[in-house]
Amino acid sequence: DDEEGNNGPTITNVLCKVKQVFQRVPCKSFAQQGHDRLQYFADTVLPQLMRLKKKHTLIYIPSYFDFVSLRNLLLKREANFVSVTEYARVSEVSRGRARFLQGKKQIMLYTGRAHFFQRHLIKGIRHIIFFGLPEHHEFYSGMLNTLNQGLDGGRAGANNNDDDSDDVGMDLESPSSCLSLFTKYEAHALERIVGRKNCERMLKREKNAFIFCS
Repeated sequence: DDEEGNNGPTITNVLCKVKQVFQRVPCKSFAQQGHDRLQYFADTVLPQLMRLKKKHTLIYIPSYFDFVSLRNLLLKREANFVSVTEYARVSEVSRGRARFLQGKKQIMLYTGRAHFFQRHLIKGIRHIIFFGLPEHHEFYSGMLNTLNQGLDGGRAGANNNDDDSDDVGMDLESPSSCLSLFTKYEAHALERIVGRKNCERMLKREKNAFIFCS
């Protein structure tokens, strides 16, 4: 069956145990989607992230323009974060990766172009937020398959038996998680990750949140 492309949907390549939530962000127009996505993140995602104090959270940002907006938002909210971009010096990247792994920085902002050009292996990720769907669909499963590297428990899900508690308890006790924000204008990228049938369902249904478990 080649309906999903030659290699099938990328989500089938996720090898670790993780609950994957795809959140459709309502937006008024193609031109407005960046603003609406940032507003949704600011109003809904970031307050929860800061309230729960979840360390080891990486936010993958495909667009450098969106990175700048998100960085400014986190600075304004006084979030504890570090950034890895395609413009960062090697010393900055090394220092930021170390602080993130050690838990000294709760959040890492990571740009798609930094990953494309440098293919950094970021250790210490327990939670991933895709601010937008990656331009290269294989990056989705690739990033998820690095979950928990460098942390106690090794690979994601190794010591997690409580799938219903990802919003409670200390970070080191909580299961890994993945949240992907998308809009109706990202149908092509969404289809390459979840497959055509799932994509059609996720764009047409009234509900905005869709959960996949691996």
